[in-house]
Amino acid sequence: MKLDFTEKTVLVTGASMGIGRGLAGSFARDGANLALTDLPARKAELDAFADELERAHGIRTWRFSADLTEPDGPERLHDEVVMVAGPVQVLVNNAGICSYGCFADMDLARMEKIVALNCIGYMKLMRLVLPSMMDKDDGAILNVSSVSAFQPLPSLAVYAATKAFTLSLSEAVTGELPWRSKIVVATMNPPFTRTALINDAGIPRDFIPFTISFKTIDEVVEQGYRAFKQGKLCTVPGWQNRALHLVMVRLLPRKAVSLVGRLTMRRWSDYVRI
Repeated sequence: MKLDFTEKTVLVTGASMGIGRGLAGSFARDGANLALTDLPARKAELDAFADELERAHGIRTWRFSADLTEPDGPERLHDEVVMVAGPVQVLVNNAGICSYGCFADMDLARMEKIVALNCIGYMKLMRLVLPSMMDKDDGAILNVSSVSAFQPLPSLAVYAATKAFTLSLSEAVTGELPWRSKIVVATMNPPFTRTALINDAGIPRDFIPFTISFKTIDEVVEQGYRAFKQGKLCTVPGWQNRALHLVMVRLLPRKAVSLVGRLTMRRWSDYVRI
């Protein structure tokens, strides 16, 4: 199934930078009208980006400041978007939070915030937009997940668990859609990518996954967006990442998967000291 986004209303969260910004640009080039949202602190960057897209592609944009970790944040955002732009025809759940460190030492409030955005925020927005899509049997949802969804990751335990939630939820909702439905609920599962999310998480520069599965934002967006347009339900950019996360991880015993995570989710300097 090929998707056409021309003049569709597309809601993109976390749209002012990183993968969200790249995806918004891709939709704009295909003639979509964009409801763009990010944190209030990013309003200036979001406005400048939206103005740039309007000038370059002749599309309409609407800009919204929202904190989706707040209990009613997703509901308020959805109501505001529908009021000015009409029903959301394509949802891109992209905003996310990540923290690096030992689970037993991590701040509980930080953990709750990660779950609030990466799980509850995604879930609520999906639930809010799906009814209007189902009424017309037309629409699409792209949940930006991660290769972290496919196996447990020590030092990124909560983040990886939220991405496993996103993948499972997306696949389950797809299974609930009517047979031959034209609605697509897809996940894009990029490897570790140099974005603000990763930089703000406190991940060390010599973190091993950066050197074995690193992709640029442009590579991730190009491959992920192309797969979404083709109606693919799950995409992992990069053949080496597909081999590792889609094939090997699913074939190995769970104990072996855990061992792989233990050995790779470290810094190269840890092994130098050994």
